[in-house]
Amino acid sequence: MENRTEALLAELRGALQQPNGALQQLLEAYAPQDLAEALSLMDSPAEQAHALMQMDEAVASEILEYLEPSLVDEIFEHIPLDKAARLLQLIPADDAAQILDELDEAKAEALLGQMAPPEAREVRELLEYPENTAGRLMVRQYVRVRPDWTVEMTLDYLRQVGSEIETIYYLYVVDARQRLIGVCSLRDVVVSDPSKRIEQIMETDIIVVKPETDQEEVANLLSKYDLLAVPVVDELGRMLGIVTVDDVVDILVSESTEDVLKLGGVEATEEPYFRQTSWQLVQKRVRWLILLFLAERLTGTVLRHYDEELQQMSALAWFIPLLIGTGGNAGAQTTTTITRALALGEVRFSHVLRVIGREFATGTMLGLLIGIVGVINAFIWTPQKEFSTRIELALTVGLSQMLIIVMATTVGAMLPLLAKRLNIDPAVMSAPFITTIVDASGLLLYFTLARLIVFN
Repeated sequence: MENRTEALLAELRGALQQPNGALQQLLEAYAPQDLAEALSLMDSPAEQAHALMQMDEAVASEILEYLEPSLVDEIFEHIPLDKAARLLQLIPADDAAQILDELDEAKAEALLGQMAPPEAREVRELLEYPENTAGRLMVRQYVRVRPDWTVEMTLDYLRQVGSEIETIYYLYVVDARQRLIGVCSLRDVVVSDPSKRIEQIMETDIIVVKPETDQEEVANLLSKYDLLAVPVVDELGRMLGIVTVDDVVDILVSESTEDVLKLGGVEATEEPYFRQTSWQLVQKRVRWLILLFLAERLTGTVLRHYDEELQQMSALAWFIPLLIGTGGNAGAQTTTTITRALALGEVRFSHVLRVIGREFATGTMLGLLIGIVGVINAFIWTPQKEFSTRIELALTVGLSQMLIIVMATTVGAMLPLLAKRLNIDPAVMSAPFITTIVDASGLLLYFTLARLIVFN
């Protein structure tokens, strides 16, 4: 796929150098999604802007829809204001709103001032809703029908307005006050008896969202009920617009990327990797690294406290990386699993005792299995010690490994649930965070058992 995109980029660059219509032929041969991907590989926003300006505005606007808003922001720095405004008014209002949201307020206002009044007004209305909500994403062009229309009348109406509507998945049935009372799929309308009224075939049990609904919740609803679009209604039940499945796919990718970054202790960003400077990368990572560095001082404190035991038996130190590494990995597995279950709605805070019990049992079984391996490993790797000492050390390592894994899985299950209860993103309770906790507490457990078994 990557080679194909690079080949298209080479074709695009070649066509831009030829004045004989080669560019138009190329644009007709490829989908705008492919062209957008190739365009994003160009060396600079200036080159990308030059390419867009050589294209027909209708084609350029289609490509613009599939570029990251942050990249469009950079490209617009090299495109005249009136040209950029014309491109914006040719794309759906929700996409235009996302792009303008990336710009500084003055430039966004200037572009809106250059756009045609109807398109500018629609975009302004979307920008009034909070970021990352259904209101910001919704499309205002959708098919509205009346309950007393026949199927035949409805099909005639669709033929008249179909070219003006971006997507027609469902027909929304509204009353005289524009309140949503039912919905029909396009398939149901096409296959029904032409003489039937819409109210006879419409579904009245409708999944709806409010304009303030978080975009991730919208995505989850569409996924859960296998919908292609969900209507957005106000507090009186009046239709405001729809959120379509193509926008939801973008949301799921964005949210998943954000969660993965947070799980790694990195601040989320929509900027492509190569669009970020080294200093920007430092800023997104340094806070967590400093926090984790300070937290790791607990580990050093534990080691200093048991310095005498380490001096008496240096072999204890050999197994420290093994113990804390295994515990951290077990905790990270649990934290990631529970965070994912929370995101999918499979687990709620009310399930806390059930989750802890389940992970305690899982951790106990894992701990027993890994603990047996730990006993064998410790016994084999200390041949220079007396037999009784080897047995004591092996038991200490194996028992410590089992208890650390049990602790790590139990704590790893609790942290995301507690974060959710406190309205903190569970992904913040990331793998590095649980690892830091397990490092200090695991060492404390290890040396306590050593005192009881080895130094008794």
